[in-house]
Amino acid sequence: MKNVISDYFYKESASFPYLWQKRFFQLFEEDTGDYILYRVKERDGKPKGRISVARILEVIPYTNKETEQRFKIVIPNRTYLLKAMSVDMRKRWERAIRASIKKMEEGPGSTKESKMVQSLEDMSTVASMQEFITILNQGMRFLNGSLSSDDKFNKFAKHMGMNSYFDLASYAPIFEKFYRDIYSNATFMVEVKLENTSSIELAKEKFEKFLMIVEQKPLKPNLKAKDLEAHVSKMASDILKVTEKYQKEAVKIEDETIIKGMSLITDFFRMMV
Repeated sequence: MKNVISDYFYKESASFPYLWQKRFFQLFEEDTGDYILYRVKERDGKPKGRISVARILEVIPYTNKETEQRFKIVIPNRTYLLKAMSVDMRKRWERAIRASIKKMEEGPGSTKESKMVQSLEDMSTVASMQEFITILNQGMRFLNGSLSSDDKFNKFAKHMGMNSYFDLASYAPIFEKFYRDIYSNATFMVEVKLENTSSIELAKEKFEKFLMIVEQKPLKPNLKAKDLEAHVSKMASDILKVTEKYQKEAVKIEDETIIKGMSLITDFFRMMV
């Protein structure tokens, strides 16, 4: 067993209120497969958690900002969000983990076999989930950025009897039902407080936080790939019905910006029905 790299990080907890907790992380190299351990303190005996490198799907920065210190380690059914003490530290760990992944993929068959533990049906479900959630979250992040670029959507949300743009962008009740149908213990309580920001910037960050919470929830144990597809189709259909009402109201108030925004949402979710 060889300790490749070790450092203290701030790790976001997987449950509400999603606090940042300081943890000591170590990447180990071993013949049977590389892995990451994390503890509360460096000298603690028993680790708080273990991440097998064989299960890591991707390692990516939280945003594209040059000053970004946070990054995500994505495994099936969970996303770890870590904050490094510096940008250089984040990059060093990303390089080390990717090198470990590459080494294991190119190594002996015994290393690769560790990825084959799951049954074919489990693999199908996990693969389908990753595909659906990746497409859904990428699309919603795009919509989040597009709709939050103009304060008109915040005003339109209030015109429709909602608290803010966040309620309009997330279609919160529909999304929460969808996630409760496919995830275990799926409760979503979003708390975001930003100083010196406008209400629309706060709403944008709130929705991003909502997506981060979603990415960390475990799938229900007996969920089948075909059931997941059905849940996605039902969720998309419900959103299209709501969006149709929004479009009609946007036409009434003759606002082209909002009409185009609703069209973006419609085009995206029609692909999932």
